[in-house]
Amino acid sequence: MTFTRLKTLTLLVCCTLVALSFPGYVTSANNNNNKKGSQPAAALEPEAVIEEVNAKQLEKLLADKDYVAVFWYARSCVTCDKVLAELEKIDDDTDSFGVDFVKINDKRLAKQYGIKNFPALTYFREKEPIIYDGDLMDEEGVLDFLTSLEAMDLPDRIEEVNAKILQKIIEDTDFVAVLFCPDHETCPPRVMDKQQCRKCAKALQELENIDDEADQLGIGFVKIHDEALADEYNLGNLPALVYYRHQTPIIYEGELQREEDVLEWLVQNKSTGDEDDVIEDVTSKTLSTLISNIDNLVVLFYDHGNDDSMTVLEELEQIDDDCDKHGIQFVKIDDAKAAGDYGIDSIPAIVYFEKEIPNVYDGDLLDEEQILKWLLGQLERDEIEDVTDEMLDTMIKEGRVIAVLFYDNNDKKSQKVLEELENIDDECDALGITFVKIDNPDEAVEYGINKVPKLIYFEKGIPTIYEGNLEDEEKLLKWLTDQTSSDQIEDITDEMLDLIIEKMPHVAVLFYDKDQKKSQKILAELENIDDECDQNDIAFVKIDDDKEAKEWGIDEIPSIVLFERGIPHIYEGDLMKEDELLGWLVHQKRYSEIPEVTDEMKDKLVENTEHLAVIFYDKDDKQDMRILNELENIDDELEKEGIVIVRIDNAAEAKEYGLDHLPALIYFENKIPALYEGDLMNEDEVLEWLLVQKKTATIEEVTDEILVNLINEHEYVVVFFTGPCEPGETCDHTLNALESIDDELDEAGIIFVTTEDTGVAKKYNVKTYPRLVFFRNRDPLHFTGDLDDEDEVLAWITDDDTLEIPGKIEEVNVKMLDKILSENDHVVVFFYAEGDKKAQKILNELENIDDECEEKDIDFVKTSDDDIDKEYDLPGLPALAFYRHKFRTIYTGDLMKEEEILEWVIDLHESTADVIESVDRKTLQVLINDVEHLAVFFYDDECESCAGILDELENIDDDTDKHGIQFVKSNDVKLAHEIGIFAFPALVYYETGVPIMYDGNIESNDEVFNWILEQKADQSIELINRDQLIEYIGSKDFLAVVFYKDDDPDSPRVLRHIELIDDEAAEYGIYIVKMHDKLMAKKYGYRNPPGLTYFRKGKYINYDGDIDDEEEILDWLTSPANMEMTDHIEQVNRKMFEKIRKNSDYVAVIFYSDECKQCPRVLAEVEHIDDDADKAGIDFVKIDDKQMAKEYGVFALPAIVFFKPTSKEPVIYAGDLYEEEQILTWLITQKDPSGDVIEDLEGERLVQLIEESGSIAVYFWNKTKCDICNSKAARKARLKKEREQHQQDGEGAAAAAAFGGADAAGDQGPGGEGGATSTDPSATASASGKHEDDADGCEQCTKVLEELENIDDDCDKHGITFVKTRDFSVADGYGVHEYPALVYFEGGIPNVFEGELSEEEEVLQWLITQKTEDRIELITRQMLETMVEETQYLAVYFLPPERKGKQPAFCRSFCSPSSLKESNLTNTTTTSKHSSSQFVQNYISRKRKRIQKQDKINCNICDQILEGLELIDDECDVFGIHMVKIQDPQLAKRYSIKTFPALVYFRNGNPLLFEGDLQNEQSVLEWLIDDDNRELADEIEEVNERMLDRLMAESTLLVVFFYDEDCAECEEILEELEEIDGEADMFGIDFVKIASIEAAKKYEIVNIPSLVYFRKQVPVLYDGDMHQHDKVITWLTSQDVFEIKNEIEEVNRKMLDKLLEENEFLSVFFYEHNQPDSTASLEKLENIDSETDNLDITFVKMADSRYAKKWGVTKLPAMVYFRRRFPSIYRGDLLSEDEVLEWLRKNRFRQPELNIFMYALIALAVAFVIYTAFLLQCFKPAPPPPVQHTKQS
Repeated sequence: MTFTRLKTLTLLVCCTLVALSFPGYVTSANNNNNKKGSQPAAALEPEAVIEEVNAKQLEKLLADKDYVAVFWYARSCVTCDKVLAELEKIDDDTDSFGVDFVKINDKRLAKQYGIKNFPALTYFREKEPIIYDGDLMDEEGVLDFLTSLEAMDLPDRIEEVNAKILQKIIEDTDFVAVLFCPDHETCPPRVMDKQQCRKCAKALQELENIDDEADQLGIGFVKIHDEALADEYNLGNLPALVYYRHQTPIIYEGELQREEDVLEWLVQNKSTGDEDDVIEDVTSKTLSTLISNIDNLVVLFYDHGNDDSMTVLEELEQIDDDCDKHGIQFVKIDDAKAAGDYGIDSIPAIVYFEKEIPNVYDGDLLDEEQILKWLLGQLERDEIEDVTDEMLDTMIKEGRVIAVLFYDNNDKKSQKVLEELENIDDECDALGITFVKIDNPDEAVEYGINKVPKLIYFEKGIPTIYEGNLEDEEKLLKWLTDQTSSDQIEDITDEMLDLIIEKMPHVAVLFYDKDQKKSQKILAELENIDDECDQNDIAFVKIDDDKEAKEWGIDEIPSIVLFERGIPHIYEGDLMKEDELLGWLVHQKRYSEIPEVTDEMKDKLVENTEHLAVIFYDKDDKQDMRILNELENIDDELEKEGIVIVRIDNAAEAKEYGLDHLPALIYFENKIPALYEGDLMNEDEVLEWLLVQKKTATIEEVTDEILVNLINEHEYVVVFFTGPCEPGETCDHTLNALESIDDELDEAGIIFVTTEDTGVAKKYNVKTYPRLVFFRNRDPLHFTGDLDDEDEVLAWITDDDTLEIPGKIEEVNVKMLDKILSENDHVVVFFYAEGDKKAQKILNELENIDDECEEKDIDFVKTSDDDIDKEYDLPGLPALAFYRHKFRTIYTGDLMKEEEILEWVIDLHESTADVIESVDRKTLQVLINDVEHLAVFFYDDECESCAGILDELENIDDDTDKHGIQFVKSNDVKLAHEIGIFAFPALVYYETGVPIMYDGNIESNDEVFNWILEQKADQSIELINRDQLIEYIGSKDFLAVVFYKDDDPDSPRVLRHIELIDDEAAEYGIYIVKMHDKLMAKKYGYRNPPGLTYFRKGKYINYDGDIDDEEEILDWLTSPANMEMTDHIEQVNRKMFEKIRKNSDYVAVIFYSDECKQCPRVLAEVEHIDDDADKAGIDFVKIDDKQMAKEYGVFALPAIVFFKPTSKEPVIYAGDLYEEEQILTWLITQKDPSGDVIEDLEGERLVQLIEESGSIAVYFWNKTKCDICNSKAARKARLKKEREQHQQDGEGAAAAAAFGGADAAGDQGPGGEGGATSTDPSATASASGKHEDDADGCEQCTKVLEELENIDDDCDKHGITFVKTRDFSVADGYGVHEYPALVYFEGGIPNVFEGELSEEEEVLQWLITQKTEDRIELITRQMLETMVEETQYLAVYFLPPERKGKQPAFCRSFCSPSSLKESNLTNTTTTSKHSSSQFVQNYISRKRKRIQKQDKINCNICDQILEGLELIDDECDVFGIHMVKIQDPQLAKRYSIKTFPALVYFRNGNPLLFEGDLQNEQSVLEWLIDDDNRELADEIEEVNERMLDRLMAESTLLVVFFYDEDCAECEEILEELEEIDGEADMFGIDFVKIASIEAAKKYEIVNIPSLVYFRKQVPVLYDGDMHQHDKVITWLTSQDVFEIKNEIEEVNRKMLDKLLEENEFLSVFFYEHNQPDSTASLEKLENIDSETDNLDITFVKMADSRYAKKWGVTKLPAMVYFRRRFPSIYRGDLLSEDEVLEWLRKNRFRQPELNIFMYALIALAVAFVIYTAFLLQCFKPAPPPPVQHTKQS
């Protein structure tokens, strides 16, 4: 019973712990708080990492790759890491789609691509960037974007895709057209030597023209170069076009070079074949494309919410198919705006477009038969189409050739004319003239037509009116024909003129009188230059309209005016000289001159031009003309600055502006004039004044006339009346002083002007000068203070009492509103639209509560500026908002009820805010700009944890206020995304507008508060004076000086930005200081600080970038180009080197030391090649850092090390350091090796590369042997042996040769010639043959090496490093004794190549297979011995000798074809008397057959087993078991292996032989991962990270000892813990150890060594003394640690016995696994677990039926209650938890433990024992008398 309950308890504990099995939850023995952490990804596979690139690498990548995704991040970006972690998940997916994914930290480059906020993602499609504006935390959304057709779309270009992207596009897109082309190998780019290549290129060129149209129609268009995929679709000859419609393919059978036919076919097939017979719905953009490309199109304009529209739609669906049969495309559109664009006023409506010409149906829309008949009639008959005014405007705007008949349908004459003109419609079509008609009187009036019918001809947008008889169609046709071919100047109306000037950049207009002879004569001359004007893109028109001429100020007719972008230029030359006129027109177009305008022209320009300068002059005055000529010099500069300058000769107009003296210059900005009072002869001064007027706010000089207009048109105008004022007088000084407050007033929306005129001054009672008057909505207020105190003036103007007009709600502009909100604590603002009648009524009501608000010190204002609702993010207008300390609350009640509004305002005013204020976007921006210290909590309404965190942060709100830090919150997700926040919640601290993101624990109030205070107190830049600056320039190698103005409000912000990078700059050796000395700033080029100057050993450069971007500043300061000071080799530190390494592809470093005697001489030599290295693209630096040198394998100084991008490890120069030419040659060779040379490495450098490189192939070759074989002595020895061989003859010699050669080959060892044996399998035994083999071996090494050079680059492409070595010590270490040999290392694990090394393709394929697939590696004996020591779990598969059909080594000489051939040869050349020859032949034959048969059988079995083991190799990797294979019979004997194949399992070096069936790979895997095989007796098992993860998932009770192999204390602790390993196992506790820092970090283990107890993956840290194993086992088995809250614990026998000893009251639930009754009972009993704890009853469960029987339990489930080890079995219903609890309660508090009978029984037993003892004592017989001695007797 007890065991059953413990089993049930254990099961529930397991379930709960699995749910809580997140490594982020750590429970300490002394800390019960759970810390939330992110769950790390399972370490089963290496995580995908997005590659880091620099600017150069990105540029190259964009040049080489078509599709590149770039993730932009910044150092200061806290959320970048989180976003990057999400995007890493899709890196492999993007690779499979052919999209290269990289990341880059380069702010300057980011700005070039429009990236301002970080993180950001840019997608480059064939170098064209598109910025992703979605949620970067949504990796699936990002992947969809990168692989979507929309993202890949490029204007006028068909995108190329691969097969995988194509499949996704077909699945995701309803309509896709795919152009299949030959492979790039078949048709390389720009190579047209094949017919199909030329055909494909031409088809592609034509189809590019319809790509955009297809996109607008919702049809994707892509191309693919994949012949294999084309073959799958049986497309035949390429190119071919396949149209996928809802994934169903249709092949285009037409000519691909006719793009119009292709587009029409695509459109027709878009709806054909659909199951639903519906009219396709289109968008406005799609409709425009259809009209342009479909000859016959019917469009139904409808409204989905309109019953009439839906009824009509149902009727028209019935004729859709009939329209398709006749080639008429039918679509519908639900878009009121689109309908309005085409002039459709009433919906529903039908418009038929034939070749883009619309015709509106005016019949019964419910009669589908009549509609179909009408459509077919339109298709068959030719008539002039009716258009709307919008349609006509569109056609004219497109510049088409159009003849338009303006008519009245109810006018008989119009009807008669129309009937006649129908006859010439076809002829007009043949001439390329579109003939349309329009019945719209208003449109006719716009073109100056007052009487209809009338015809106008449009060409290039220029209209010409036909003045002839419209009823004579022949004459009209002739006139139209002449218009298409003639060069006459078109006649237009005034309305036409306005349209042409607005739409065309250059228009020459002849104002003339057709009845005037002079005009006729001039017109005849000017006709000659009409064509030349067209060629120069100048439209030439004429107009006979005196009224229009007067509007433009033209008094003399004829006259010509050239309008250049709306600016008029009057021609003043002789109109009879057409050549001069043409020259003037072209000159005006090409060159900019100040145009002459009339007063009417000037008025239009003032109205429509933002920045306008007008020169008033007298052309008869020579001085004026001279000034005008001077000002012509600045015309171009003004045009570049966007300032239009014109001149006017009109004294009367000048007087209207109060100008009495000419020439004069007035500058208009947004209609506000300013008078120039300087010297007009000084064009530079004029230019500077105009630029100042445009770029800065200055006090404008005005006249009385100008002043009156300003006061009437603007809300706030300040006027400084100077009276007559000469330079140097008091008024002039006062005016100059007041200039300093002009900017502040401009920011507040207050216009500041000055005037010397006294007319307006007298009107407003100004008697003394100078005087300042403030006009507030035309109401004047005189300033009575000190005019010389500009601060007092500014304070008075901007004071609320001054601005306020009693009894009125003040009208303010946006600038003034911003000022009021920033300065006043309580403001009510009424937002409304000007002219809104409802708003005026509301205002009248609100005026009643204005005074009450003022009494409460609440400002009440109104504003009606344009787009005020967008500016303040309002839901609509009118709106009322209450601002308290800049925080807004919008009123949602009835705006007409002023009493309720007043009550609402007062309630808000008097209430206090106890929470963190919520802000909108506008308010937050204001706070960021205005508040020096601001903390912003960004949250998302969908964030579950945000509400709780926000409640906690409320506790520190008051504390931050005390420290002057304002705390607000915002749920504006879009705004958060704009500043780079994608994960919520987030905290950003702003200091002077500079953001700093918090990356700590946001749930801890104390941490957040302390962090905010630290940021506020951070002031790290030293303030220096001149003396210190001079000292620092001389003593500091790198010094950055920030010059700033002490009184500049922007200075704190600038300094704050730079303070953020101060510490990091110091790591580069750059010292940053600040200085507010204006003279020193000026000396170094900063007249108007702030600025940054960078000193490099006294030489300085100035920063010209964004001084508010601290990361850009840091990049600039640490740029290698900027840090390079001289022509010498630069000395850098570690940090600077890392920067150079990142930005430079090739870097050479000379490590040296001041203590090194050789270093100065070597440095002097190397300086000679610095420039040459730079020219070769190699950066050369020097580093004085011994520790850093050792890290790169340099142990003796000086040394030169070369770094290149293709390798993480550098190459050390091993030549003569005094030979600079040799060094330079070596560097250039390393940068760009001549040919494809495999790098040669030796010694420790090679071993380190093998250990650290992920994939490396090492070619071991015998260069020493080759040298010996080629020596003179070797050649002599070889010749001597050859002579001795020729002297030998006879069979005995042959036999001796056969056997002796084998022995010799077998005996030859490392001590033989060359130190190695021959690798030729056909080697003979003769001395000559042996030496020939040696020679061949030399050639073989060299030949193989030459072959392998060919695949070096291919290996690099696949990420495999290829090196060669002649280091025999390294070869011996890996068991390589035969040369040449190739060994592939992956993660340090070797695998020997068994094939033919001379076949480079085979070698390459093998290497790629090893890299991409998990294979069981072949190793040697030395490799195995090393791996047994270093690998925790190692499975070794022992192969029989020479598998895979190769002859065993001991019989190679007998079985090789060469030996057989030699034997046969010997047999034929000897006589029959020699019996030894026959014996040899027979022996070889028998031996070969037997060995081949035996080896073939072994080979098949081995291969089958090996294939099976390959299947479980990956699973073994998951469990941390490494599997290798070896072929070494001698080594096999060491492990008692007698038969092959065999499998030995090494667990921390301890071998275990597998005795099962090797052909059953599943049983092998189960045997390998079985805990009994994994564990070792009396030893704590060593595990790796993968095995630990598995144990976490499988073991409910797990103890992990985290230690470090270099820790001396750890060994002592391990010895102690080994003592309790077995005892822990008895309690069901698994005990393991792991030496992995990564694993410790994963489970948040800070200190090493540590002991952590995981109960169902919930960790508890042991904080006692680990040297005392007794205490450890006591802690592990203690009830406090063992027990899990709210769960019945599972126990085993040992644990139950311990619990019975330690607990007086114990309840055990005995159960069986997978038994329904047990499961149901356990669920019920879980509910009372906590109640039993309250009763002090320990409740456990046990799934052990045999142990339950010990306590009398015969049926499960059952419950046994132990009271001081005495059991009681519960007999009731286990499903009733209340009854069980009541039974336990009664047993718990029952006083007599035993009943009376039991007491009596015990008493009787005791009495019986006492009585028996008494009897035994009382009735004990007397002892017999002693026997007497014989002598006694």
